[in-house]
Amino acid sequence: MTSFDASAEDQGGRGTSAGGARRPAPFDLKGTMAPLTVLRLRSLDLAIVERHLRIKIAQLPQLFLNAPVLVDVGALAGQGAGLAIEELVRTLRSCKLVPVAIANLAEELRDRAVAAGLGIMMQQAARPRGDDRGAAAPSASMDPVEAIPAPGPARAPSQGGPASRAGGLAPVPGATVHSGPMVITQPVRSGQVVYAQNADLVVLAPVNPGAQVIADGHIHIYSTLRGRAVAGVQGLLGARIFCQRLEAELVAISGAYLTADDIPEARRGRPAQIHFEGGECRIAAL
Repeated sequence: MTSFDASAEDQGGRGTSAGGARRPAPFDLKGTMAPLTVLRLRSLDLAIVERHLRIKIAQLPQLFLNAPVLVDVGALAGQGAGLAIEELVRTLRSCKLVPVAIANLAEELRDRAVAAGLGIMMQQAARPRGDDRGAAAPSASMDPVEAIPAPGPARAPSQGGPASRAGGLAPVPGATVHSGPMVITQPVRSGQVVYAQNADLVVLAPVNPGAQVIADGHIHIYSTLRGRAVAGVQGLLGARIFCQRLEAELVAISGAYLTADDIPEARRGRPAQIHFEGGECRIAAL
């Protein structure tokens, strides 16, 4: 999307007060690519969608609480024909999500979407680049929404050193079979989600603001982390996140997380590793 910057004065000049002094413009209008969570629907059954969605949100609520959501209906037959748009909006709000727009909707349904408070996105919703396993699209029979899978077995925590918010997943006996690492060579753009299932994730390019990288194992970012990174998503407490420059919006290990405001100044913009210790997510020098 081409950005633009237009203030009210561009449309007729600034107003003047009685004394002739110029008044500041009442607003600026800016075009920007804002990060959005994309909900790619694969079923018209909203009861099933809600049930699965609540399971996904319960795993990592810090990623979804009050998150702006773009609904993508491109995977549905008829571009959303038969979708109860008003009920969908109510469902998302009841899950503490904020639906803001809908993409790939049939033209004859757009007036209904606007009446329900949704904007219309004309372009196709962004998809991850790199390995096909990144945010892989399951079949409609498997999952009505594309999101993070349910928690699985956990392993013992590793030891480590400063600061965080608690909330790690409880260990469960058993072992998860991990495959080889997923390697992403291109930048992860705003709005993209890359998920390395049963694997480590290696990113050889920046993770931009609004992007999310998720792995059941470790995450290695050989560049700047500006978006969100979640390692050990199925409960691997020994998982770690490594990056060459830490400027993250959020980092999390097995449910324990730190937001941008929690990152100490001494660690911001520097090589760092994030690990789980004592029920908390901690940051150490790399």
